[in-house]
Amino acid sequence: MSWRDRPYSGDDTQAEIRLGFPRPTTTVAWLVAVNVVIFILHQIILRAAGWPRDEIILRFGLSFDGLRDLRFWQPLTYLFVHGGMFHILFNMLMLYFLGIEFERTFGRQRFLKFYFICGVCGGLAYLGLSIVRPEFRGQPLVGASGAVYGILVAAMIFFPSMRILFYFFPVPVRVFGLILMGMWFVGLISPQGFGNPGGEICHAAGALTGVLTFYAWGMMPRIRIGSGRLGARWQEGAWARRQKRLADEQAEVDRVLEKIHLEGLASLTRREKKILAEATRRQREREAPFGRLDRL
Repeated sequence: MSWRDRPYSGDDTQAEIRLGFPRPTTTVAWLVAVNVVIFILHQIILRAAGWPRDEIILRFGLSFDGLRDLRFWQPLTYLFVHGGMFHILFNMLMLYFLGIEFERTFGRQRFLKFYFICGVCGGLAYLGLSIVRPEFRGQPLVGASGAVYGILVAAMIFFPSMRILFYFFPVPVRVFGLILMGMWFVGLISPQGFGNPGGEICHAAGALTGVLTFYAWGMMPRIRIGSGRLGARWQEGAWARRQKRLADEQAEVDRVLEKIHLEGLASLTRREKKILAEATRRQREREAPFGRLDRL
């Protein structure tokens, strides 16, 4: 938090709502670019060259029959093939806005691992459905939705203050996630459904895999009930250490800001000025993906 955000700063400027695109992190940018390029190749160039659309989906989408025909690349390639404009637009917007904060917080390698773990497990869940319901064995699954739903769950857990414009109304990411999950549940139990039971299974499996992955990494908040109240206790591990470090840094920033309030900016030492400048830089980086209610 910068000194301008403090109540005694004298700055009464209201945070404006802006529609903008934050600067993407490296991995998110590459994933979005690869998906878009493949979509263009699939929908325009290869079809113009005479490749049937369904043939591309059969080769690179994920299906039980495809694996039986030794197309072992399908559990990965299906994540980069999309069925239409709305399909890729939704997935890429979700990946872009939610994935940026995930990568900045947890790092490039962990983000990539999480993305592909959720995506592959979502595909495996679809293969399980194909075993139970043979009519799905020849129907390919395509899209990054399994991985994206895992990232959505991560945002709901770790970045609940994020705001997303849902039909032009800003809502917390947790509310947005619950809306999507409610739609998934209705589609699952409805006799007519949404006509995409395989996709809904993949979405649910991707989200559940995200939760289980955080448990496996020792990063999942654990809820306990004590003294008649619901409390949260972080497991020991990297996340807890990071939270303690951030709290210590914030305490030092608060001390410097209080000194400015009492003695003025000129009273700061060189080290204290450096602390204040670093805190302001971190605040700007945090506000970029969150947009303070101004993203998506």
